[in-house]
Amino acid sequence: MAYQKALLATAIACAMASAPALALTDAQELDQLKRQLGALLERVDQLETKTQNAEARARAAETKVETMSAHRAPAAVSSGNDKIRVSVSGHVNRAMLVVDDGKETDLYHVDNDSSSTRLRVIGEGDVSPELTVGTAIEVQLESNSTAKVSQDNESDSDNIISDRRLEVYFDHDRLGKLWMGKGWTASEDSSEMDLSGTALVGYSSTADIAGGIKFRDGAGNLSMTRVGDVFLNLDGLGRRNRLRYDTPSFAGMKLAASAVEDSAWDTALTYSADYDLGTLAAAVAYSDQQNNSGQVNGSASFLHNSGVSVTLAAGERDSDALDPNFFYGKLGYQNQWFNAGKTALSADYHVANHAVERSDKAKSVGVQMVQSVDDWATELYVGYRNYDLERAGENLDEVDALIAGARIKF
Repeated sequence: MAYQKALLATAIACAMASAPALALTDAQELDQLKRQLGALLERVDQLETKTQNAEARARAAETKVETMSAHRAPAAVSSGNDKIRVSVSGHVNRAMLVVDDGKETDLYHVDNDSSSTRLRVIGEGDVSPELTVGTAIEVQLESNSTAKVSQDNESDSDNIISDRRLEVYFDHDRLGKLWMGKGWTASEDSSEMDLSGTALVGYSSTADIAGGIKFRDGAGNLSMTRVGDVFLNLDGLGRRNRLRYDTPSFAGMKLAASAVEDSAWDTALTYSADYDLGTLAAAVAYSDQQNNSGQVNGSASFLHNSGVSVTLAAGERDSDALDPNFFYGKLGYQNQWFNAGKTALSADYHVANHAVERSDKAKSVGVQMVQSVDDWATELYVGYRNYDLERAGENLDEVDALIAGARIKF
């Protein structure tokens, strides 16, 4: 504003200089021009003061808004090392489980082992446009896991916290990904490709929702055999301490191999692609178990654009003792009937042989529903399953399980 005053004074001075005759012959008129100049300069001062006050009020208001925003939305998670970005995520999955074992019906308050409550911290840094280094710490926190609660252990609080992933990795766009530490082996999830949208409450590992429940014999006594002992899906080597390498994806295919603790190893080939008719995901794996027994397993799932899905899984372990095997099939349908989110429905069948004894034949039938609530990052679910175990020389009652719960992600 000061430079505007200077310009104004200069302009008036020039105008006065251009009329010297007036200045010399008419002193009264010159005094009048001086008064007008003074009034103009005073008006400019007033405008400048008003503008400065308005700017101060604006800055104060902006500072107030920033302060309020800081209280309403805390700063994001930050790393102790400015070269690494950190993210925190996880979910809580709680449910109620009702079980009828042929003699008694019990209610359990559980953590659904199909997708256990967990917390993960991921740290990543970009070494170059193609190379990322990362760390992963993931733990699960299960109080009353469905894999552990039983008729004689309705409240299980032992080993609530356990590690799922403790690893470092190096991910290169062209060279592939190297993992080191505890995490997924190459064959993990190879029996569990599932696009039905209902895996949260029913997938090839059918024992997850009631794995700790014991079968009763014909006299009503509890046996030593649990649901989780006989309903196998032979899903590779699971999560272990290992060194793993994944190739980059070529036309939807990726090859992985891992050297696992206790001299075990495995390899797996996965494939995923979108077609005009829908989406396909598939995997096949071979694992050399600790006891030198080989295992082959795999799964495939196709989701049609109409919402209909078909999922299949199978596997067999070649060992000197039992040679267990399994087959699993599921038919599903998903659609968005409600504004809240997608609704997924399915029915499945599972048979597993030779799991504990050579004569074992375990069969399970189930139905599932999962309702997504997108605005809450929540999935509501309900599922029913029947477990039937046939064993030579024993008459074991069937087990019926009904589970209902919610998983909320963060």
